Amino acid sequence: MRRLILVVLVLLGGCLRMPGPGQAVTYHVLTDPGPVVRSPGTHTGTLLVREMDAPALYQVPSPVYSREAGTRTHYQYARWSEPPAKRLTWLLRQRLEAAGVFEVVSPLGGGVRGDYQLNTRLVDFYHDVASPPGVVLLVLEAEVLRRTDARLLERRMFVAQQPVASHDAAGATEAMGRAANRVIDELTLWLARVVSAEGR
Repeated sequence: MRRLILVVLVLLGGCLRMPGPGQAVTYHVLTDPGPVVRSPGTHTGTLLVREMDAPALYQVPSPVYSREAGTRTHYQYARWSEPPAKRLTWLLRQRLEAAGVFEVVSPLGGGVRGDYQLNTRLVDFYHDVASPPGVVLLVLEAEVLRRTDARLLERRMFVAQQPVASHDAAGATEAMGRAANRVIDELTLWLARVVSAEGR
């Protein structure tokens, strides 16, 4: 009986073991490496950007990878500085302000009256390691509304794939930054086109 208790305690100790010196948790910052794509013209109005929706999987501040289709797993010793949807919302807002698509870009709920509203949803954002070192896939859905009559002007799905330089979290997060940059570029140009067509 004593021996059984000892075995159980050893097993529990292994399960509760904190990362050792070679397994320290590393925090990664999702960055937008740019450069900024300037809008061909500035729309006279205010855009409100709603906080990005995301499945529960991406509300956890850890990068995600997949070894086989239909599965997703969080990196064990890697963390984002903040959940990816929250960070992507901030990066997108910063890019739209820098690109000059609208006179004013503000977060929804900030007490600012807006003419248009941008809603986004993070559909998928992971490191596919089925064939190492793998690729990063980012899928993001966006829609723009005219707030005066709650009319949906357009909805679009943005997809970016980026090769990963190394089969680890560092390689994955670097490629995720490049994928985010590409999608934010495309979304900025798309939004400029939609509001430009609306003003004709």
